[in-house]
Amino acid sequence: MASPREIRLVSYGSTSIGRVRSTNEDSFLRDDHIRLYAVADGVGGQPAGEIASELAVKELQRFFRFYVPAAERSVPTMNLALRAVNDAVQARARSDIRCRGMATTLTACWIIDHRAIIGHVGDSQAFLFRGGRLRQVTIEHTVASELRGRGVGTQHPAMKTVLSHMLTKSVGPEPLRDPQVCDLELKRGDILLVCSDGVTRNTTELEIARIMREHPLPQQAVEELLRAADEHGGQDNATAVIIKIL
Repeated sequence: MASPREIRLVSYGSTSIGRVRSTNEDSFLRDDHIRLYAVADGVGGQPAGEIASELAVKELQRFFRFYVPAAERSVPTMNLALRAVNDAVQARARSDIRCRGMATTLTACWIIDHRAIIGHVGDSQAFLFRGGRLRQVTIEHTVASELRGRGVGTQHPAMKTVLSHMLTKSVGPEPLRDPQVCDLELKRGDILLVCSDGVTRNTTELEIARIMREHPLPQQAVEELLRAADEHGGQDNATAVIIKIL
């Protein structure tokens, strides 16, 4: 039961293999008890992506369930959690030859009282939908994002190569440096979306916003987002978790 300070919420999550991939390397976490939600996307082209993503969300949940007292509900705790997850993925890769080099993205949302603490590594994304408008909260850790940060326009040849989507940060392959962690104040009616790039690369932000407006219930919105990603080609696994503040 929520404490007097905690806000009420409802959530839903689902995943789709898409039309092209033979396996689903996405994993998601929806834990209403500790109010922790996450999406992980095993890095394509690397071994054991599905193992990396599943391990990441399980270790994240384990960290918050067993190692975080109420007094330590803070942004630094999310930072510690991401590093603990990274260490766990690295340890598995060292101990299992089938998992050598495995990596995953990880985007997490932890609801505390009237705040959301976001932890992020890779190119999955977190969005805030408020007052009919969609705002991207996380920054893609990709070559293309870094180039945009340096002022390179979308028409530049470097932005049109396959390498532009290469990750500059992920969970697993090396010690984790500078994950994105931020803190959002929440209001009644806010909707948080955490999703893999199978959603964002197959739909536009305008389409995501339209779906959120037209489908106010989390289950409806998630199912519609995955259907839209599939209709636009379903080139990748697609996963979404939505949390609505009541």
